[in-house]
Amino acid sequence: MRWPHAFVYVALALVLGVLAWRSAPPPPPTPPPSGTASAPTPGIAVRQVTIESQGRQVRAVRAGDRWQVVEPSGAKVTSDLVSALLSAVLDTRAEPVVADPADLEEFGLTHPSARITLERTEGAPVVLLLGRTNPAETGIYGRLEGNPQIVLLGLNVRYYVDLVLR
Repeated sequence: MRWPHAFVYVALALVLGVLAWRSAPPPPPTPPPSGTASAPTPGIAVRQVTIESQGRQVRAVRAGDRWQVVEPSGAKVTSDLVSALLSAVLDTRAEPVVADPADLEEFGLTHPSARITLERTEGAPVVLLLGRTNPAETGIYGRLEGNPQIVLLGLNVRYYVDLVLR
């Protein structure tokens, strides 16, 4: 290859790089600092969480900035694991799937595989019902009790539920 050709290729690569850099979408905005590192989630203050599936149940209460498992006594569930589950449920965007489904069985929600009850410091409890995984096995169907809309949550929600109830 001759030097003039090499210079043309380098110049073309630089021009294409600049165009790609200028046309890239802007980075997502960073959330403002929450003020305290111990806040369990932005937007909802949870004081107690109960996870139920297949006849098993774990209940944890907020004790300062940690989670303490109170039921069953002696359970080997760490505070970090409860925090990870809550983060997977509350901090990750759920994708709407169906606003008003005709048949809940299609999503495994006639008889949910798990139930997560969040007792808030203010307001009524929030109950999340989990169904089956989607056909691509990339997420799990869920819906809030009393709300017909079905959403797709990250598969890590099921993973954390399984770890907590182990």
